[in-house]
Amino acid sequence: MQGTEIWIAGYPGFIGGADTELFNNIHLWIKNGVRVNLVPMSPPNPPVLAKCNELGCVTHTYFPAIFKNKVVASFCCEGFLESLPEIMDKGRPARVIWFNCMTWHFPDEIIAHQNGWIDLFGFVSAYQEQMLRPGLEEHGPVNSFTDYSPYFNLQDDMFCYQPCNDRFVAGRCSRDDASKYPGDLWRMFYKISAPLPVKTVIMGWGENAAAKCGFPPLGMEWEAIAPNQVPVSEFYKKVHCILHKTGGSRESYCRIVPEAYAHGVAMIAENDFAFPGLIENGVTGFLCNSSDEMSYRASQLAFDEDLRKKIIYNGFAFLKEHIANDNKCWEAWKNMLS
Repeated sequence: MQGTEIWIAGYPGFIGGADTELFNNIHLWIKNGVRVNLVPMSPPNPPVLAKCNELGCVTHTYFPAIFKNKVVASFCCEGFLESLPEIMDKGRPARVIWFNCMTWHFPDEIIAHQNGWIDLFGFVSAYQEQMLRPGLEEHGPVNSFTDYSPYFNLQDDMFCYQPCNDRFVAGRCSRDDASKYPGDLWRMFYKISAPLPVKTVIMGWGENAAAKCGFPPLGMEWEAIAPNQVPVSEFYKKVHCILHKTGGSRESYCRIVPEAYAHGVAMIAENDFAFPGLIENGVTGFLCNSSDEMSYRASQLAFDEDLRKKIIYNGFAFLKEHIANDNKCWEAWKNMLS
């Protein structure tokens, strides 16, 4: 693989689905000897730039001809879509791989597809492909990035099974976006029963979440962590399970699931969207059809420590076999970049 390189239109980040997916792929590429060239379409965040430099990435200043004859991938970067007309005018890339990490199309994405500027579409889940492919096919044939599998960079010190001591702590983690939060958030957590006092920890809490959900009932023990207040690993060290119900965002993948697996946290999610592809119900976590069922499953884990421990270790095994599997996830990129 010596001499292999990839060019990225856009930049990774520490939070967000697309930005963290890119960061994890950067780790995979570097492990396999790929030279990673990053071209931010807007000024990069200084701490993220420093981390990319530490990993050995090369960050370039954008100009329209920079991608000429290069293999270019972009993870949901709208700036790249907006710049594609001038990029194509100044020198067509050898191949353009586009990942839309949402479940709806960008107008510029449709324009790019109509003009044949996107060679391959990457889908992060079967659910996302089901949502996006029909809309693309209305405008022309769709070539997909075959066998692509989202990668999670598992670090040696991530996993930690945490027994319940003086509290049973349930949590959730997402950005401060109203569509990420259900209107009955507090009722769902308030109904958890446990042999110990119950605490709720919400990471990513801000004014948008508060406007959607209000605040918890008096007497309910809870902790709010603002976006970017602490590293996400600190959140996972605080909680014993996660209840992830959305408020209309239609998760295309949800990186919270592999993160929970990696940190030894039991996962409870909706039986919808991309979750059934990531969670085996009753084995690696729970898939639920209502908020009440989520409260029940969390209560079940609180009363049955052996079950919670089994779920946690099953989730970790699933992660290592499928999502943090270097060989499996590299194979598609190896074929793409060779």
